[in-house]
Amino acid sequence: MDPEIFNLQRRTVAHMTSLSWKNVPHVSYVYEPDITDFYNSFLELAEERKGLGHRITFNTMMLKVVTEGLLASPRLNSYIEYNYRKAEGLTHILDEINISIPWLLSDGKMIPPAIPNVGKLSLNEIADYMLNLSKRVEKTNIDEMLYRAAFADTVNELKKFHLTIIRRIIATQITRNRVKGLKGKEKEDYYKIPEKERLTEKDIMSGTVTVSNIGPLYKEQRGYFALLEIVPPQVFAVGIGSVQERPGVYIQEDGNKGIGIRKILPMCLVFDHRAVDFSSIIPFLKRLDEIFAKPDVIHQW
Repeated sequence: MDPEIFNLQRRTVAHMTSLSWKNVPHVSYVYEPDITDFYNSFLELAEERKGLGHRITFNTMMLKVVTEGLLASPRLNSYIEYNYRKAEGLTHILDEINISIPWLLSDGKMIPPAIPNVGKLSLNEIADYMLNLSKRVEKTNIDEMLYRAAFADTVNELKKFHLTIIRRIIATQITRNRVKGLKGKEKEDYYKIPEKERLTEKDIMSGTVTVSNIGPLYKEQRGYFALLEIVPPQVFAVGIGSVQERPGVYIQEDGNKGIGIRKILPMCLVFDHRAVDFSSIIPFLKRLDEIFAKPDVIHQW
């Protein structure tokens, strides 16, 4: 077979992940909570909300759970600036939590739109936003959006006087596979679509934390994330696997310990060691432990 030339989506992913592994000292922690009671409560709540016109998926529920963890540990919701030569850095703790979620397109490509200010949203509002997001994706010219995002990123780098970006600009102009945006009437017609009905570069550049849930892609999987890349300048990423049944020890209604089939959710928590230490993960873990142990709280979301 002939080699496949990287399309714009693949080039974007390759650039961002290479930048991540080149610059970010990753620390990875595999978290495997028992969510048996939580999962049963989720099923009950999903059925209740369905009658009220809200589709609460497990993915939506976990976005809310992760948000609760981030509210308990705000340092994880940060941007980092770091100068290696000077060994100087800044950590910007952000007020708004914008969770980027890798979104699988019909052609197999993936893009990372962000849910803005999710810390202020109820569970129903997150579900409604996800439904609206799927409609906006359908009306989006993905290549044009990625082209605009790459252009905006280049401008931002030049504003910071990162002159090495000039090499990238030159390279994109002399390559045989030069990337171009929409032109003429095609461009005119596309930008007549209101921004609220399609995605823009802001939707994929505003994320403050990335949450990748691979569970829905293959529910029967028995593995888990051991490590995943952090998207600079973010400092934290979460990888969620599929719910798995395993034998485990649990507390019975009479207060004694028992052994039974339990539902376990493998999660991978990764942080940028330049910006935070493991101590910043502990409040996040404790909040999730509380939710999974006493899941009645989800009915208040």
